Amino acid sequence: MPKTNIYGERNLRAVTISLGAGNAAYVFKINVDASEVTELGQVDASTLVAGGPGLPVIVGLGKRARPKAARLKKKKEGITSLCSTGSIASALATKKWQIAKRAISQGRVAQKSTAFGTAVPGGALAIGSVLVAVQTAGLNWAWRMPAQQFNKIGSDEATALGITIPNTDAEFRRLLIQADLPRPGRAFRQINTTAATLKVETFIADGATLPEAWTSSGSARKFGD
Repeated sequence: MPKTNIYGERNLRAVTISLGAGNAAYVFKINVDASEVTELGQVDASTLVAGGPGLPVIVGLGKRARPKAARLKKKKEGITSLCSTGSIASALATKKWQIAKRAISQGRVAQKSTAFGTAVPGGALAIGSVLVAVQTAGLNWAWRMPAQQFNKIGSDEATALGITIPNTDAEFRRLLIQADLPRPGRAFRQINTTAATLKVETFIADGATLPEAWTSSGSARKFGD
């Protein structure tokens, strides 16, 4: 089999990755041969938009992002590429592919607080952050909310905005961390004090009902928009 041409056209492909008990499609650019595409379970990303597999779609994952698809390599041909979760076993069975990097998902981390309304100690000087998530485009999109901001959002507000706090292993494995797309919508409210006017802004879930005094500040974005 000829070595993949590193100067060839880079096409948008997708592999299926595990997110807890469910799956998602991760879109990326690659220029591997048709035979490798089939062996690795890669599909043309355009099939995800019009009548293709009904999976949530993820685009652009950074170095510290989660989850990550398994990366396989053909040492002789000098080819390394991503592999769909369901194709790993069959690709390895051919004895042509080897694991370069195993698939990973977000593991459990210690939380500063396990529920909104239970403040992180320190008040205005609270330090650290809480890993929180909202549902957007069928995914549990997560980010670290600074403790000082966390302390300013009540439990009723968090429920209305669709913000949750993962606490179990299963909840952490379902998280999507540091993806370019999708991107949830945002909302804010102002808090007037005797000293200043504070702005509290956060990501919100798709279809969230904005509580009184909250205003939308940005729409959600997803693959194919």
